[in-house]
Amino acid sequence: MTENHDPHAAHRETVREFSRPGGPLDKDGPHSTLNNPAWFIDGKVEQPTARRRALWRRLREEARAETPGARQEGKAIVLAGPPGAGKGFVQGNVLGLDKDAWLVVDADRFKEKLLREALADGSYETFLKPEGVREREEVGEPFFPLELAALVHEESSHLARVLREEALREGTNVVIDSVLSKPAAAVELGEKLAAAGYEVEVVDVEVPYELSQARIAQRWRQSYEGAVVTGEGLGGRWVPSVYARDVFNGPGGRSRSQESAAALAASCPAVVRYRRFWTEAEHTPMRVETDRGRFQRGGDLVDHSLISARTRSATSFGTSTRPTPHRGVAQGLQTERE
Repeated sequence: MTENHDPHAAHRETVREFSRPGGPLDKDGPHSTLNNPAWFIDGKVEQPTARRRALWRRLREEARAETPGARQEGKAIVLAGPPGAGKGFVQGNVLGLDKDAWLVVDADRFKEKLLREALADGSYETFLKPEGVREREEVGEPFFPLELAALVHEESSHLARVLREEALREGTNVVIDSVLSKPAAAVELGEKLAAAGYEVEVVDVEVPYELSQARIAQRWRQSYEGAVVTGEGLGGRWVPSVYARDVFNGPGGRSRSQESAAALAASCPAVVRYRRFWTEAEHTPMRVETDRGRFQRGGDLVDHSLISARTRSATSFGTSTRPTPHRGVAQGLQTERE
């Protein structure tokens, strides 16, 4: 659909402008959940009020209840990549996971939970919704909750971190779904996973900036149109253009997710496999750019074909060379029971 024939192009531009720094939907603006004194002390995510703390506990319990069969095998998949890269497709169609055996830790899921809660308790209208959005609605321009997702960004990210650290203390199998835009934070995550005795796979899903932007817009438009037609649902989540552009300032114009995933795989001795998937353009096949692994915990990263060849050879003699995952005592994890 071209810009001239897209009936929602004007609204998309409104959301884009509102999401800029200083705009009504700025994640650090006055309507961010952190700036509600009934929920947070001094605007700090680490200092929720008792009421907000109780909500957090309930939302984490809800997240766990969605996968009651999650196993405690000490396995983790770090799923990295920029917005619109296709991480959901890879998770559902490439990795072949038994989804009931894994707890998915994804801040975007907490965004939806927080927005639904705001709709239910009335704070969506009384606090979250900025005056600029109200003015547009009054002249007939529909807005939907996920377009305000930036206002719950910091809180949802913190909730995901708390859930992740709870899971690591228990040895629960986790899929950590993240943009992974900061290499230093990625290395720190690897240190935590190794300290908890996990066996880790890193899966990086990459696309160029132009394809990321096109998919973000398409995903938003489809969800927005559905909500306009039915009057139901949360609509489409908009990723601020400034944030999306910033993600792609890595080496060679690639995303910082790629740099972070590579740093995590190289530095974490618990990573047994590291794969990178790349899609050049829409309607072109996704291909494997990198597939490396370790023969044993703490070993060097090598081409995974060498590991596969040794495994086939060992299997033909009725033996197995796959190392037993080391399960150490989890140390260094921040304890946070909300």
